[in-house]
Amino acid sequence: MTRSASERGPRVFRGEQPLTAELIVDAAERLTAEVGLAGWTVRKLATELDCWPTVIYHHVGDRAAVHHAVADRVVSRMPCPAEDLDWRDWFTELLLGARPVLGGYPGVARWLVLRGPIVPSALRILDRGVRVLRRAGFGAESPMVYSTLLNAAILLIMSYDERSAADASTKTTITEALGAYRDDPRDGLAALAGYLLTPGMSEQFYAFTVDRAIAGAQARLTELGGG
Repeated sequence: MTRSASERGPRVFRGEQPLTAELIVDAAERLTAEVGLAGWTVRKLATELDCWPTVIYHHVGDRAAVHHAVADRVVSRMPCPAEDLDWRDWFTELLLGARPVLGGYPGVARWLVLRGPIVPSALRILDRGVRVLRRAGFGAESPMVYSTLLNAAILLIMSYDERSAADASTKTTITEALGAYRDDPRDGLAALAGYLLTPGMSEQFYAFTVDRAIAGAQARLTELGGG
């Protein structure tokens, strides 16, 4: 049972394992999976850990520092394919593997979009990805191609997060808004409505987006005289 603030004291005096930075990030990760990265405060995290907020500040830092640590932990679970893969296979594996990882921790995709790949695990993926593109023949455009491919995927994951987190009273999604036109005499509307109501549509659309982004990069590579 969680104790009130007045009952808390050093965990060692209660016969409990002392808190460490790793245990704090573990708890923050669990909360992120439950309520999203923006859904908890340091005070809520302290309640989860049954400690004073100052303990979190001491071991990890402020809320931004804990967010940084959680983002690094989550991104470390994304695939970082072997460098000898063909560049198209490399990015297909990375981007298709990114969605289930980031999707399990709402808000991390948004954090990455707003702050960029500043955590060590993201920098590792970036470094390898740009090298893969340079080897493929993209040359000086390799960083731009990398950013284009990652943004296409992560922005879409972020949009799924935002839609899922919307308040129930305002959660009129594109599917709900346009799905009513399934039997509309206007063929375009009816076709789109039918597509939006297809089971697994979001997974199909995500895979399609990844595939088309890679195809676009391939077209650019051909223009550059590459494979």
